[in-house]
Amino acid sequence: MLIDTDAQCNSTGFYEAKTKGEATILDIFCGDMSASECVQHTCKVDIIPSDKLLADAENMVKVDERRFTHLKRSLKSVDKLYNYIIMDTLPAIGVALKNVLGVAQFVIILVEESGCALDGLMDFANALELAKDNNDELTVAGILIVRAKDRTRKSKRMRELADTIAEKLGTKQFQTRIRESVVFAEALTEYYVPLSEYAQNSTTNKDYKAFVDELIEVIRNG
Repeated sequence: MLIDTDAQCNSTGFYEAKTKGEATILDIFCGDMSASECVQHTCKVDIIPSDKLLADAENMVKVDERRFTHLKRSLKSVDKLYNYIIMDTLPAIGVALKNVLGVAQFVIILVEESGCALDGLMDFANALELAKDNNDELTVAGILIVRAKDRTRKSKRMRELADTIAEKLGTKQFQTRIRESVVFAEALTEYYVPLSEYAQNSTTNKDYKAFVDELIEVIRNG
């Protein structure tokens, strides 16, 4: 199952989930609905969709002792139904991300090779440490470099920097990097089909398969 907690709703749109007149992640945060009441079964995936109103979650979610545990409590209704639950988040520290950190077992930190995604990373590290006080299963699985280009000075420098950050966070950098490609953008934004269907032999698809193998190994040993 996929849970979209990003107010931009990109995953919600790609996986063809509905939001109008349907229960969304916002109903979990604001209405204490169970995950089983919010999950949609699309032709691509089981998903709890996001909501553009989630952008105002800081003001909409009640400030009380339950503020950062809504998601954790709601998932009890489906925790026996899925082998994996993947949660899509923004890196911004807020009520949505704190709900995710309150229930997640493994966190994957994405870093764009451009370096832009490094902004605020230490704030995120601090949020992780605070979340561990209430979620002792929370582990950083590793740092994943995305939109990478081969054999450039920037690429080498980013790998070195990611290793430094990983050491500070007590984790590792995944050996796999997700290389940038035109077909990835086409599959995602023009044709709305999985990359594995659109361009199975593309470098980016091969990278994602290799990354999943790495990640599963981390989970098995975690």
